Formats: sequence, structure tokens, C-alpha cells
Amino acid sequence: MASKNWHPEFIKYTEFIASHPNYKNLPIERGQDGSLNWVVANKNSAIRQGRMKWCEEKAKEFGFEIKPGVYAKVMRKIHPTGEKICQVCGRKMSIFYHYPTAHLIDKIEKKFGKRFYNTTHISEIWDNLIESGNTESELVSFFLGCVGADKSYNGKIDKQSIIDFLEDASRNSNKKILSPGAMSNFPDRFDGFHTYNLCCRSTQDTGRHADNMKSYTKDRRAYEYWSDGNIHAANMFMGSSFFKGTSADHIGPISLGFVHDPRYLQPMDKGDNSTKRDRLTIGDLEKILEVESRTGIYPMSWYSKIVWEYIKKNYKLHPEKVATIYRDMLKQSMFNFMFILGQIIHRTQNGKDYLINCFLEQNAKYFDYAYEFDEKGNIIEQSPRHFTDRNNDEMQRYFRIAINSVDDYNAKENRNLTSSLDQDDFRRLVEICEMINNGDPYASVKSKIESLVTAEENAIIERYA
Repeated sequence: MASKNWHPEFIKYTEFIASHPNYKNLPIERGQDGSLNWVVANKNSAIRQGRMKWCEEKAKEFGFEIKPGVYAKVMRKIHPTGEKICQVCGRKMSIFYHYPTAHLIDKIEKKFGKRFYNTTHISEIWDNLIESGNTESELVSFFLGCVGADKSYNGKIDKQSIIDFLEDASRNSNKKILSPGAMSNFPDRFDGFHTYNLCCRSTQDTGRHADNMKSYTKDRRAYEYWSDGNIHAANMFMGSSFFKGTSADHIGPISLGFVHDPRYLQPMDKGDNSTKRDRLTIGDLEKILEVESRTGIYPMSWYSKIVWEYIKKNYKLHPEKVATIYRDMLKQSMFNFMFILGQIIHRTQNGKDYLINCFLEQNAKYFDYAYEFDEKGNIIEQSPRHFTDRNNDEMQRYFRIAINSVDDYNAKENRNLTSSLDQDDFRRLVEICEMINNGDPYASVKSKIESLVTAEENAIIERYA
């Protein structure tokens, strides 16, 4: 395995771990290019034997019995953060059993009507279900029931205690409800864990396995697509009784840039919703325009506004283009935007902070309130929200998902699309990165990014018109 195939974030992770005092004297060498020889495949190599001896000495220090499983036990205990970077996609995931199995995903959907990624942390699942109106006692009863401990459990019933109990039951008692973010693999791997995480376990590739895609929650997808709209109200509306027995459908697909807002959600049969995916029809387009006219809520996220306005003006003249050409224009606009974000993140030291400040923090205001709705998603009442330890970090979760999604999107979509930036556009993008590295004001950087996105939208219109 050559380091040239490693994700940059994984390379940073290996250097951090190799230099950490917890791993002092654990054998590792560097190749001729200076990269760490993280993986030792030869079972008879001196490095591998040295790693085993080192780990067994650590086990004795901790009082662990030398028996099968002790290597994993030691490497989990000494890991300084409890989170590992994926070698393939650069995503950070817990080394513990913190992610739902397919069995648990099905049980959650049956009980609560929500379906999650198999890479969504159990803590985020808990918070999401609470935000959807379920009580903590309901979750405690449900999760303990999943491991048959609903009547025998006598520990604390706070969120973290329950998660710790579920993690232990999954790891040590063979309860098939949670999976680890990274599988144990010592002494082959220096840190004791497979180089690829759960996110890429099925394929060991930058793409996501199709089976995994079925377990995405829609509120998370809105974060991943950097959607505009009252995203917190939309999440609440999706979890309301209005959608009991059905699925909440975005009239305008958020993967095409449409907003995540309660006014643009409608009930739909789960099978029909799954089939619809990112299709755009005349009927949907006219529903969107009706909602916009009735509510005054703009239906499209800012980065595709110009393309959307072009479609609005021309779809009646060319209705045959709605499902094909116009959809492709929106997909290209989305791809260009995510490509620009990805370049900013990887070409700068503080690009993530700039992007959060310029484009994500403006949505923080929506999370300050709780909402009540009518059947069309109109907000009929809003009140200041009660914040608890459970939801205080919600904005950080939003920021984290949005930023992490950029690499995921580019890895997944680059098989079908390519950036349409020309040399001049790319030069402007490099200048933006230089502004960020120089510490220029947020407002100046934001203006430059918006100008570049606008130029890309106009180029798409010229290309497809």
C-alpha cells in the first residue's frame, strides 16, 4: 500500500499517532520517500514480531490477560482520541461500537419512522430522535429492549450511560446492534485498526456501497448539500405526526440545490419517494412555483439561484427539457459548488473556518426556536427553544457534517461529472485560497466566492442553452 494513495487527512493522522507518547517504542520505519510504513504484511517480519511483544508488555502493565482479543483491548485503551481517520476518504470515525447495524436501522425505522446512515453515530441518532419529539424515556426503553435488557438493566438512564452500555453489549456480549467505526487489525496496522473505516469498508474505495446509501436520513442530507431554508424547522416537520405512515418528500430535490424548508415538503409513499430520487418533473416544478408564490419562501439555495431563474423563465417554452437538460444544469451547478468548496478546504489552512463563517453560520438563527406547523408546513407558532446538554452542540454537528460531506460528495460524484471551471475560473479559485491563507476579511472572501459561483452558473446557462 503506497502512501501516495492515502488521503491527506490520514497522513496527518499517522504522523500524529506515530509521534504520540502513548506509542513510544512501538516499532515502525519510514520508506525511502519519508512516509511511514504503517502496514506490515509479512507475518514473520521483525517489525511485526516487535509490535506483538510491545503490545503484550502493555497488556501486562494494564493487568490484561494475554489471550485472543488482548491486542484490540490494548490498542483501544491507549488510543489518544478514540477516533480514527479513514485512509480512503479522510473521514473521522469512532474506534468503538458506535454505529448502527442494518438490524438496528430497520428497528429504528419501524419504531420511529426514520432511517439513518450506517455511518451515523449513535449519539447523533439519539439527538435526532429527541428533536423529532420522542422522549428520553422512550429511547431508553427502545434501545435497552434491542439488547434484551429493558427489564434487567439497573444502571444510570442518561444518554451517555445508555450508549456506553450498548457499546459494551455489542462488543463483548455479541449483541448485533452497533458496529465499530474501525475494525481492529493489530499488529498489521501500527495503531491497531484497519486503515479504512466503516464509511469505506464495503468497497475499500472512495465511493459508497449502494446498500449503505439506503440508510441516509434526509435531514443529514440537507446538511451535506449545504441547503438553504429553515433547516431546523424542516427537520422538526419531517418528524411530526403529519407524516405518520408516509415519507417526507422534498418537492424540489435537495441534491439539485433546492432548499430544506417545511413549506417545500410533502407526504409521499415510501416506495414512491425512494423511486423519485433526484428526478425533476413539470408537476414538481409547478408545485414549487405555487409554494413560492403562496409563501414568499425562495425555493432554491443561493449557489444555483441564477440557473433556477433561467429555468423558471424558459420551462414553458421547453417543457421537454425539465426532466433532462434543466435537471442536468442543476446537477452541474451543484457539482461546481462542491468542487469549489473542496478546493478551498484542501488548499488552505483555515478554509473550513471561512466557509462556516461565510455560508453556514447564517443558519444558526433557525436553531434558536421550536416550531409548530399546519399540514402544509407553514409555521403557525414559534417559541424560544429550550437548550439542554443534548442539543447544545447541534450547530457543531451541523458544521461538522457539512464540512465532512464535501470530500464524500466529490469522491462519489466524480465518476459521473467533472468540474466545468476553465483556466480563468481556476485562477480565480486559487486567488481565493491565497486570500484565505493571507487572512483576508471573511466578507471579502465571501464576495469572491459568490462572484466565482455566479460566473459558473452563467457558464452553465451558456453551455446548455
